[in-house]
Amino acid sequence: MGILEAKDIRSGYGETEILHNVSIYVEKEEIVAIIGPNGAGKSTLMKTIFGLIRPSQGSVCLSGENITGLRPDKIVHKGMCYVPQSNNIFPSLNVRENLEMGAYIRVDDFSQRLQEIFSYFPILRERQRQRAGSLSGGEQQMLAMGRALMLNPRVLLLDEPSAGLAPRMVEEIFSKIAEIKKTGVAILMVEQNAKKALSHSDRGYVMAMGEKKYEGNGKKLLDDPEVGRLYLGG
Repeated sequence: MGILEAKDIRSGYGETEILHNVSIYVEKEEIVAIIGPNGAGKSTLMKTIFGLIRPSQGSVCLSGENITGLRPDKIVHKGMCYVPQSNNIFPSLNVRENLEMGAYIRVDDFSQRLQEIFSYFPILRERQRQRAGSLSGGEQQMLAMGRALMLNPRVLLLDEPSAGLAPRMVEEIFSKIAEIKKTGVAILMVEQNAKKALSHSDRGYVMAMGEKKYEGNGKKLLDDPEVGRLYLGG
């Protein structure tokens, strides 16, 4: 069993079932990508794992503990953080205040952790007194990831981390994700940029119509002609 395991998940919105018996897992210090067309259920799966949606069937386990149905604030205490695609920073606060807000449940001195986050993202140190809403899209994404990392999570969930970013910034974001993995954090990401996601992932899952269609090594999925033809535009 991995550090994170979702098993036989059925989930959706109201009477509409989006996910049909989906099972995935993430090992320690592993980057796992979930790719697939729009409407495949990728973000629904992420939200179900984080407790934003309660599954009608199936289970979610974190480090062997069943967390199915727990509220997101309880899940954060268990060691998993989630960075949504949008509305993931406080635009009216400055960069440093955003990071401090990320440590809201910590009762210890988090100043050392703040310096570690600045070492991961030097641009945030430079801009720490700048209002977060005035940062570029890529800088805001780094801030959102940094804010989540303030709690020293064991698992980090990223929903579309490269959405809307310029190509140069996309490369930088994926480079930062790889650096975060090296600190011992397991990462599960939903990503529309399928080729980039698979090339930077240890493993990947391909979803379509609320079901898991393919899974395997990231590079192998990238090179699989059937996956390429159906989901990678090649």
